[in-house]
Amino acid sequence: MDVLTRLAHFFAPLTHYVAYILAYLFESIFLVIFVTIVLVFMIYLFRKYMARVQLRIGPNRVGKFGLLQLMADGLKLAGKESILPKGRDDLPFRIAPLIVFIGLVMSFAILPYGDFYWIGSLTITHSNVSVILLFAAIAIMPIGEILAGVSSRNKYAILGALRGVAKDVSFEVPMMISVIALVMMASARTSEPLNLSDLVSSQIIPFGIPEVIGLLVFFISMIARASYSPFDMGESDSELVSGHSTEYSGMRFGMFYMGLFGSIFLSSMMVSLLYLGGYNGPFSSDAGFVYLLIKTVVLVLIAFTVWLSVPRIRIDRFVNMGWKYLLPISIINLIIAGIITLGVGL
Repeated sequence: MDVLTRLAHFFAPLTHYVAYILAYLFESIFLVIFVTIVLVFMIYLFRKYMARVQLRIGPNRVGKFGLLQLMADGLKLAGKESILPKGRDDLPFRIAPLIVFIGLVMSFAILPYGDFYWIGSLTITHSNVSVILLFAAIAIMPIGEILAGVSSRNKYAILGALRGVAKDVSFEVPMMISVIALVMMASARTSEPLNLSDLVSSQIIPFGIPEVIGLLVFFISMIARASYSPFDMGESDSELVSGHSTEYSGMRFGMFYMGLFGSIFLSSMMVSLLYLGGYNGPFSSDAGFVYLLIKTVVLVLIAFTVWLSVPRIRIDRFVNMGWKYLLPISIINLIIAGIITLGVGL
């Protein structure tokens, strides 16, 4: 039994429809709390990990091991004045950070999380086309970034938004072709390959083994989408101050900052689900969520290592990497996936 069904049974005396509405509402609240905890953990982990790589200590004074430093920083950020530029387009400027954060939360709402002991399944969305829904939700986040850049009426912000568009167009195509290859392979084992839960369950062997090329293409594309080094061309501080978020301050800037770390965790979790078996493992009917978290944290540390060790690349090479290298490689990978699927069918 999953959490949603447990909540619906708890509210059953209030009639069927009211019970499920309240169940979805409460589980959505739990999801927002989970995402918030993840973002706080990600920022703390990054600051500690970066300090160790650079032979420093990192946050260590506010609270035990510096655990309360993020709370102090959050309170400071919330208390800062939100300065609004004079020439802005007011409505798009104000809602852009909300669009990024809403797209992030919606993406987490669509992911399957597996079981967690007696609590059961933590998955919220049960759809036969959850793969399509997931990438539709992810596509919402760049809209907020583009609105932020254009509505700021700042040349650095506009250039950052334009680079963001180039980034999304260049890397989304090979990323989606890699996913099509997975759907093709999953179709040999399940009748609903567009259902994320069925796609994960169909991985007798993790897709990352036969689809190692697709794994690399997808992982690189997700790094590019998250816009951190070496692919942070939209926010490169040495050229564009901070890109589309240049004119933002206070909690509006905080939402963009949290969106960056949320994207890293989201992309790592997606790679875990699509290529590394997700919540599959020994006794996964009880500890599936734990397996998923372990795989995700390992990928997060790999992403942080890339961020801290690889220098930023030039914008023309950045775009050419998507079109001239990843796109042909993803097409070759799709052909290989077709051959493997045909062999399984025979």
